[in-house]
Amino acid sequence: MSRLYHIYNLLILITILCLSSTWAQSMEHMDLSMASAWLPSGETTSRQSLQAPEEPIVHRRAIITASDASTEMPKPFDTLSYNFASASTCIDFFTKWRANTTISSCTPISLLIQNSNAFFHTLNSAPATSHILDASCSANVTECASIMTNLAIDLLKPENCGDDFENNNSVVKGTYRDLVAYEPMYRATCLTNPSTQDYCFVDAVSNSTSPDDYGVYLMPLGTPLTVGDTPSCTKCLKATMETFSRWARRDGQSLDDTYLPSAKIVNDHCGDGFATTNITVGSADVTAGAGAVALPNIGIMTVMALVLGAMTVMF
Repeated sequence: MSRLYHIYNLLILITILCLSSTWAQSMEHMDLSMASAWLPSGETTSRQSLQAPEEPIVHRRAIITASDASTEMPKPFDTLSYNFASASTCIDFFTKWRANTTISSCTPISLLIQNSNAFFHTLNSAPATSHILDASCSANVTECASIMTNLAIDLLKPENCGDDFENNNSVVKGTYRDLVAYEPMYRATCLTNPSTQDYCFVDAVSNSTSPDDYGVYLMPLGTPLTVGDTPSCTKCLKATMETFSRWARRDGQSLDDTYLPSAKIVNDHCGDGFATTNITVGSADVTAGAGAVALPNIGIMTVMALVLGAMTVMF
């Protein structure tokens, strides 16, 4: 009886060890699968190490966060003249959101790249540019995407900048576009080059022999590549175009207009199939993140904002 008792305990111990091993392998697989660089809905709090499409695992690495930074972060519209809008309410709205530390803590590259004089001059220094990207890429992308979406909705309300948007005010329309582009820009500018360990974006702006590398990052902001552009045919370009192809499928992104003509130019230069072209642009509606707001008819957008406000009061 004593012998059977020991055998029974041994079998239980073996079973527990086997289950523990299986559980550990399962958790390891889950951790790696969550670290995919190729899912635009994924989230990261560190640099995303660039991998070829057949190697979608992201290797995390520590970065300098905004709280560690000694250099002041640039802000969008740092040279904006406050006579740009016809409505004083719109100017007041810009003043308030620019002073909002919750918004500025996201360090949104989509708002900085064309609207910040300080950021433009920072591009002359690779370390300084990396420092800004460290702050941007350490932000919680899900939370910041939600912040930018809400700001885009508020921008279009009649009591803010809705009238100026309807009258095709370039600053207001450009701001709306840049807010919507927050997450695809985040995804692209946080990719890193496995060879240099630098951000792909930093490599692009530092490459004086190929200025078209920088032009690739203007696609989410409504500027496509043009015939004759010759960006470097690197893993960085391939991964960036793959990121943009996923977001071009999202309804309301500028990429649904700029991606396919740019991808054709890339393929003409880098070879067929280098950039994905077999997609239907603007085909997927989204319900969360900075891709959620379609470029609107102002009347429809105003109604949506009022409905959202009413639902907030009700619940």
